[in-house]
Amino acid sequence: MFRYHSVQTRSEYHNGKRRTKTNHVSINGKKGYKVVTIRNKSGTKKSKKPLTKKEIKCIKNGQFMPGLFKSCNML
Repeated sequence: MFRYHSVQTRSEYHNGKRRTKTNHVSINGKKGYKVVTIRNKSGTKKSKKPLTKKEIKCIKNGQFMPGLFKSCNML
């Protein structure tokens, strides 16, 4: 069974205010999901989407996926 877990966290400034953005990818077997979490002073926003078969195949092969989190991004 294939298992994969990756988390990337970075702090950025948006409109003069600091926020922390976390990109999270998890695959367990044939299914997986991607999550974008944004934390700032006013609270936390979270967006979770399932991974497509093509995205899972590329991650298994170690290929770069440009725009992987584009569908999850929010302002």
